[in-house]
Formats: sequence, structure tokens, C-alpha cells
Amino acid sequence: TRGLWAAGRGNHYLFDMNRDWVMQVHPETRGRAAAILKWNPHLVVDSHEMGSLDTYLFDPPREPFNNNLSLGNLAWRRRFSADQAKAFDQHGWSYYTREWYEEWYPGYTNAWANLLGAVGILYEQAGVNAAAVKQPTGHMLTYREAVHHHFVSSFANLETLRWNRRELLRDYLEDRKWAVSADRSGHEALLVPPPADQALFSRFMDVLRRNGIEFAFAAESFTASDLRDVAGRLSDSRSFADGTLIVRAAQPHRRLLRAILEFDPHVSNTFLAEERKELENHRGSRLYDITAWNACMAFGLEAYWADRIADVAVRQDLAKDPQAFDVKSDYGYLIDGADSRIYPGIVRLFEKNCKVRVAAKPFGILGRDYAAGAVLLRNHENPAELAAILKPLAEELGLDVRSVDTGLCDSGPDLGGQQFRLLEPPRIAIASQWPVSTTSFGATWHLLDARIRLPISPFNLQAIGRMDLRRYNVLVLPHTWGSGALGAILNEKVRKNLRAWIESGGTLVALGSAAAFVAGKDNGLSAVRLKRDILDQLKVYEEAVQREQQARDIKIDLDLIWANTPYDEAALQTESQSPPTEPDSQSPSRMLQPARSPERNGRSQEHQAKPDKDELARLDAWQRIFRPQGAIVAARLDPEHWLCFGVSGSQSQTPMLPVLLSGQYALMSRHPVRTPVRLAPADRLRLSGLIWPEARQRWGQTAYATVERVGRGQIILFPNDPFFRGYFEGSGRLLLNALILGPGLGASQPVPW
Repeated sequence: TRGLWAAGRGNHYLFDMNRDWVMQVHPETRGRAAAILKWNPHLVVDSHEMGSLDTYLFDPPREPFNNNLSLGNLAWRRRFSADQAKAFDQHGWSYYTREWYEEWYPGYTNAWANLLGAVGILYEQAGVNAAAVKQPTGHMLTYREAVHHHFVSSFANLETLRWNRRELLRDYLEDRKWAVSADRSGHEALLVPPPADQALFSRFMDVLRRNGIEFAFAAESFTASDLRDVAGRLSDSRSFADGTLIVRAAQPHRRLLRAILEFDPHVSNTFLAEERKELENHRGSRLYDITAWNACMAFGLEAYWADRIADVAVRQDLAKDPQAFDVKSDYGYLIDGADSRIYPGIVRLFEKNCKVRVAAKPFGILGRDYAAGAVLLRNHENPAELAAILKPLAEELGLDVRSVDTGLCDSGPDLGGQQFRLLEPPRIAIASQWPVSTTSFGATWHLLDARIRLPISPFNLQAIGRMDLRRYNVLVLPHTWGSGALGAILNEKVRKNLRAWIESGGTLVALGSAAAFVAGKDNGLSAVRLKRDILDQLKVYEEAVQREQQARDIKIDLDLIWANTPYDEAALQTESQSPPTEPDSQSPSRMLQPARSPERNGRSQEHQAKPDKDELARLDAWQRIFRPQGAIVAARLDPEHWLCFGVSGSQSQTPMLPVLLSGQYALMSRHPVRTPVRLAPADRLRLSGLIWPEARQRWGQTAYATVERVGRGQIILFPNDPFFRGYFEGSGRLLLNALILGPGLGASQPVPW
């Protein structure tokens, strides 16, 4: 057998284990975290290797520090560092601190331990992948020497721990006393109303449990005051229903709780000034990782921080409604599509050769309302043992399966109509190997293989020109490294074959830089464009966005529609002889007039106001310097499009979903390309993390997810990885819809015969 990538840093699914401590997606991290939570160590050391031509790095880090670290923790790390430096000085070894390593993101091994009250220390030794490495100075760094460095570091730290054990224990105890105290911030509480997606809610609770965070559920309705939601909106008070999840700040792991769940932490003003100076001098960012990671936002949950809540009776477990399943059915069965367990259910149904349909519109039947995305199985289209197939799905997966004895609905489309679209079983191939990003590939692979148990076919991207794509109806291109490398692999001949495959009914899903390549103006694949390529057409795209929003938020002014001036021939003749005047822009007559011709003196207004393309290019290049590095931003959902089925977002007329924004690619789209998910306007874009004003202007109202019909197939683009690190469950459901629903709802498959 052959493995995918010969690298030891990742696990089986190629995840970076040193970034998984908040999410704890994987069993390797869960086991280590459980041991630390049980043992409560006072010293945690995380030993690493870095580039072979470097020396040795250890604590303390530089700014930005996570705001929830205690001053005592930082002081102790400086003490441990001083003793470690003395030990290295005795050998004449080179080392450094505070240079590139910062501790803003809490998901590293030692960063997570520091928030639990331990002294968490990082080692980075110049790597030796063989017997020895010759460095530029001529020094021969051996494996023995590298091990010696880690050995001396470990014993230096243990000596510091031994000589200061009483003071460390005292500080540890005092910090835990503060954590459970009822000071002002200790009265605060996080409140999460239960969402329709119970599977997602359960996974969120698992994240809390694995991080040792205590929570309970309201056993009655209650009122909370001085509230702030994930979008930053403030309210004096509101009522919460029975079943709301309550996380009180005053508890033993208060620092870690705040680090994971606070909505909008800010880096220090000092670091902001340093970061701005580095960027404006073209030296690159000093940030080492993402700047936002809030669990509620990542899961797409409605959530609130309350300064104070009333005394409320609580219970430890959330009451669950028993799943209904009635074997007898004269017509068929319905499954609510709100719960994300619907995806493994659909996969299981495909395995049993069932014909699965999905509602394209909301409907109501037998006194129950269903949202778009609900699943329908008609008896006459499915195996005779359909009831026996569905019974274990209801029991094992917890799906809400309801029998229906009629196709006549109380509201919305009837069950026998065209609004119940037939799904096509996905046959998915996903690109792997260089230049594909291991972590981007791994996140999608893990989602499909481990979460929903859908077999997929990884293939070497470099061999795509020799592949028979007809075996598959979905092709996934994860994020890749280096646009030049991808361009060399996807050459003109390969792109021609790829487009022919799409036109015949295939679904191409591209993420990150791969999406940017597909949108490249010279690649002949997509009508979506990189912003840098259409700078002289920005006004056209802005108008398209306005019309798109008007189409979603319909407002009708009856006075304008039914305005009527009595017909008067004499008045018309008088008006025709009078010099033209500009009518009031708000008058009904103005609003109902056809637009005037743009031609004036042989030149159009557009030509007269044509922007300076070079100036726009310089501005765009300047704005790209300030590109976001893992900030959470607001995206507007089109709830009527199938890509958004089951993705609830915040409750409003136009639902909002928090998504992670990184990198330099801003995608521009307009009709006939559909944009089911578009970033919010610049002034309403940022939710959490650092995003500079230049980045807001550049990325505001750009596309986060596009769906483009090409022949009988389609292209779906995400400029960022929607299932980032296997953690962003909210936007991850968009990816599941693209892969599972896409072949049936967005593409046309041949009729079997």
C-alpha cells in the first residue's frame, strides 16, 4: 500500500495536532487533554523542532499575549526562561526568546496548558533529519547535540520547578480561588438557546466538556440583562426558554473558558502599532496564527454574554424529545433536514439504493412545518423494505422520521410536485499530493470519511491529466500552495478536459487558492473573477450586488405602483413645449420614468467617469498588504438557495453566518452566477479578530460561496476553507451541501434507461 504524504507532523487525517487543543477534533488530542485535566500538572513542556539552519527558541513569547493569561503565569515563564538561559550559557550554546513566537491563539499545546494554570513552555530546536546538518557557518549540528539541548532544557526547567514548588503551589491555589469567586466578571454567563440542529449542539457541548468547562441547562424560562450577542448587538434584557445552555464564568477553568468563548478579544494597542509598522514597511505580519476562534461563532450558534442572569433552576442534561417512527405508511416518509445527522442518513440510504428527494421550498403537512432541505422518500420509488431500512436510521442516528399517508400538503408544494428534487449519489474524487495543502485536504477527507462515512477517492493532483473523470460526478480541489505550480499542472489541455467534464454534469468544488485559480480571467473555467482582475468594472459589480440584495429583501411601495395622474391631452401638449426640468428624485413620476440614455455629446457617462485603472491597481495592491489572518466576519445567507439548506445563521430576515476569512483572494460575482453566501458590507463585516480598515474595504460584499451553472454541471467556489481545521461547523455545512446535495440539486444527470 502507499500512503498519501510521507510526513510525521500530522495524524492519519493529516491535521496539525499542535493546533487542535481548543477544538479537540481528534482522539490523539482528546486523550492528552483528558490526562492533563485529570492530573492538573504545574509544568507542561512542549518540545518541537524547527528549521535546520536555526538555533534554539524557548519561552517567554512576545506580544500579542492572550488576554486571559495571568500576570503570574507570564512572570513565572520569565523565571523559567532565565534559568534555562543560564544552563545554555554554561555550554556556550546559542538560543533566543520573544522573536517570532507569540501566544495569542490558545490552541497550541503549551498555550492551552497555560490557561489551565500550569506553566506551559515551548522548545524549538533546529531540526536534524539525518545524522547531521551542516549549517552556513560550517558548524555540523548532530542529532546527539539536538537531543542534548532538549535534555539540558528539561532538567533546567525541572530544577526551577523544584526550587520554587511552594510559591508555584501558592500561586496556583490563589488563581483557582479567583476563578471561582463571584467578582464582577464572575457574575457573567454565556447563554446559548438550543438550535434546530441538535447534532451540532451536541458537538458544541462536547467541545466544552473536553476543555473541562462546566455548564448546565435552564429547567425553566428566565430573564437575563445587559446582553451582547455574537454580532456585537447590545440589549438591556430578553427572555430565554427552557433548555437554554448556561455557562457561568465563575468556575475552576475560568481563564480557558473566557479564551474559548469570549466574542471579541482585542490585541494590545502596543502590538497594533508594531503590526501596522511591519505591514506598512512591507516586512510582513508579526502574527503567527489566526486571530479569532470563538466556538459559538465557529459553530454558527446564536449566543449571548449576559452581565447578570436571574436565579434559575437548572438541570445537567438537555431533555430530548423521543424520535418518532411509524412503520405504516401509505405514501412515504419525511425526515427533517434541520439536523446535520441528515447527511450520514442520506449516505446510508444511498447504500441501500434508495431514491432520496429534497424539498426545494418550505411546506407544511399534517400540522407540521418543514423547512427547505427536508428529505422525502416515496414508497413507490423505493425498495419494498423501505420501512425496515429507515427504522435503524431513526434509532441509531437519532433522525426524526415521520410517515405520511398523503401527498397533499397543508401549505407549500405537494409531495408529488417538482419542488421535491431527486438527489444523485455523489461519487467524489479529492485532489491530494503536492501542491495540495495537507491540512485543507485532511479537513475535507475527515469530514466525509470519519463524520458521515462516505467513501471517497483521493488522487494525485499531478496525475489529473491521465485520469478518467467520468468515474466521478464531484471533484474537489483543496487549497494549494503556489499558483504557479497549480497552473503548470492544470494546463490548457487539462482545463479543456475539466470543463468538458463539468459541462457533461460534473460538480467542481474548489477551495482557497484553488478557487482563485479557477476564477482566474485567463483560465477559461469560471465567470467568477478575482477582484484584482476587474478593478475597472467595480461599479458594474456593485450594481449587481445591490440588485441581488433587492431581490432577496423585497419591499413594495404601493403608492408608486398604483400612482395615477388623470389623462389630460392639453396638459401633455403644454409639457412638451416647455423646457425639460429635472423632476424630484423621490416623486412617483420620477421613479416610474425609464432611465435616460447615457449618451451625451457622443460619449457615455461611464466613459467620462472611467476610473484610473493604474490607480485602482495600486490601491488594491496596498489593501492586499493588510489581508486578514483568520478573522471571523459576517456573511449574509440566501436561505432559499440549496447550498444554505440547514444553515440557520442568526435569526433575521437575511440570516447571518460567522465565517473565517484569511488570505489575499477576494472573489467578485454577478448574475448569472449565484452567490448564496456573500460577505457583509465593510462597516458591518468584522465580528472577531484583527481586520484592518483596508481589508474591510477590499473584502466587504465580496463572495464567500458561489454556484455557477456550466452546461449540465456546475462550479462551486469558496475563497477560504469552509471546514477550517475540522472546527468551523457552521460554514462546514455549506461544504456538505455542496458535496452531498450538489450533484442532484445543482447539476443535471442523465435520465436512466
